[in-house]
Amino acid sequence: MLEDPQLAPQLRALPAPVLRELILRVGLEDAGELVALASLEQLREVFDEDLWRSPRPGQDEAFDAERFCTWLEVLLEGGDAAVADRLAELSEDFLVLAFSRLLRALDPAEVAASLADDDEAGLLDKALEAGGCEELADHLVVPRVENGWQAVWTALVALDERHSARLREVLHRCWLATREEAEAAGGLYDVLAGEERLLEDARAERDERRAARGYVSPADARAFLALARRVPAAPERDPITRAYFRDLRPVPAAHGSAGGRAGAPRPLRRLLAEAGVEGDGAPPPPEASLFRDAVARLAASDPAAHQRVVEELAYLANVLVAGDASRAWQPVEAAERVLELCDAGLRALRGREQGACEPAEEQVARWGAVGLFRTAWAARAR
Repeated sequence: MLEDPQLAPQLRALPAPVLRELILRVGLEDAGELVALASLEQLREVFDEDLWRSPRPGQDEAFDAERFCTWLEVLLEGGDAAVADRLAELSEDFLVLAFSRLLRALDPAEVAASLADDDEAGLLDKALEAGGCEELADHLVVPRVENGWQAVWTALVALDERHSARLREVLHRCWLATREEAEAAGGLYDVLAGEERLLEDARAERDERRAARGYVSPADARAFLALARRVPAAPERDPITRAYFRDLRPVPAAHGSAGGRAGAPRPLRRLLAEAGVEGDGAPPPPEASLFRDAVARLAASDPAAHQRVVEELAYLANVLVAGDASRAWQPVEAAERVLELCDAGLRALRGREQGACEPAEEQVARWGAVGLFRTAWAARAR
């Protein structure tokens, strides 16, 4: 890829999920050149996926600080100035969350005053001796990690040289999050509460950004699946689904979902295939089912209703991936399971006397994929 300069803009046109697959296939530690070529929007989306991990399926995701250290090491391959400029483009909430997991920021004046207080001296001595305290951007910085700290410190120094005001604001907020511990006013609970507020700020920002791209938060997915245990009384969207589609915004084609990889330029598609990210062959034909056949007929008879069903199918697949605690779903597996459940829901509706004579595609248009899914999910939960 690096030997062909025309492939650089093609790489930047890749959907972020495809770029992430490529980076993971190559290995993050060996993907420095790919990361350097990525656009800011791609990097943001890749961070949203790669730096947040769920301990078990269906649980809320937590920020992976160790993985962020690895990303810093990779970004630094492009030079100190490049990593500083990239970090400065990211949101302040994200930077505060990331660096607060890696360091403690203290105010020098408060440290001096506390060291003069016998009750505080012991606590601060331990904090300052733990990993080597350094002064930077009007703060004292104490490492919280050992592995990867050199990359963290190099990035901080580069930020101070090129974006000092931004770094000062980030360290100030990190100091606010650790102030209770430095003063030993309320014990461990206050420290954890301060860090949890940073996590919630960054998580809310990420959830809003991902919701606009079509993702479902684990909390919303769990709430929907809990609601779906009850048989829907009418073909109306539930409040969770209504809120999801209200917040959803169109995504530019260049940064769409994984389906956008088919639009990659031919040379890049070949390289992706060689890397094992996508295949050159045509996908296998879908299995026949009552629901699939009805959706196919609906495309010809009512394009608007067909589009609504397709959008709901994508939503439901995201719900399973994010909120089903019974197993860890891969996106393709979740999509197939959603189709199976919609087929079961349609068959159940057609078994009812009032729907026996109604064309299947009209039932699909009336109930939508969400209504059919909920019908089957409720029957499964009995």
